Amino acid sequence: MMIDYSQVTFAVGRQSATGIEPLGTAFAVGPRKLATAFHVTGARDDGLVIIMPRFKSIAEYQDTTDQQVRMLTVTIAAANPVRDLCVLELPENATLQFSYSLAGADLVPPGASIVTLGFPHLNFGRMILTQQRAHVGARVLIANESVKSKHIVLNTQAREGQSGGPVFDASMTQIVAVLIGSYAPGGGGGISLGGVDPATLHQTTHAISAEYVSEML
Repeated sequence: MMIDYSQVTFAVGRQSATGIEPLGTAFAVGPRKLATAFHVTGARDDGLVIIMPRFKSIAEYQDTTDQQVRMLTVTIAAANPVRDLCVLELPENATLQFSYSLAGADLVPPGASIVTLGFPHLNFGRMILTQQRAHVGARVLIANESVKSKHIVLNTQAREGQSGGPVFDASMTQIVAVLIGSYAPGGGGGISLGGVDPATLHQTTHAISAEYVSEML
């Protein structure tokens, strides 16, 4: 049975006394497991939730005035801050079905088409699942704490809220990477204009190979 991708791609947030702080995107990688970026959740899973889809297909019109949310509490099952990856776990009474598989960046050389799903501008409360097509501009090895990891550079501009989202191959049958975010040397430009870091306004977005998620399951 084909499952619409919108039903297994979720906004991630943290619940507090004042409401839900939007954090990023997560997607199904197992019956009770989700993958996201470690910088989305951090090391804490207190109050961590996913927002359930409010529609049955991404083909539907998403109502921007609908502020009602249904949440599921999630916990951190595995974390790899060196590779900026995190695996979340659903409660025992919740399960997911999906029809894609986890692969890796080896499948998408420069020039290959990819598809991303995520929630751009989630930091402004805009919870609209958005599908985008782009191309791989480069494949790179990036070192963190002397550990080199495979990344792909996407010819697209990522915004707040898309971190942790899935990067599919052109057929949308395999996930090849996890979106990390815009290239911002030194962590950004040090200033913010209207909530936007000007250093991220470019067509260079990094995503880490999904093969490292498989190792965490």
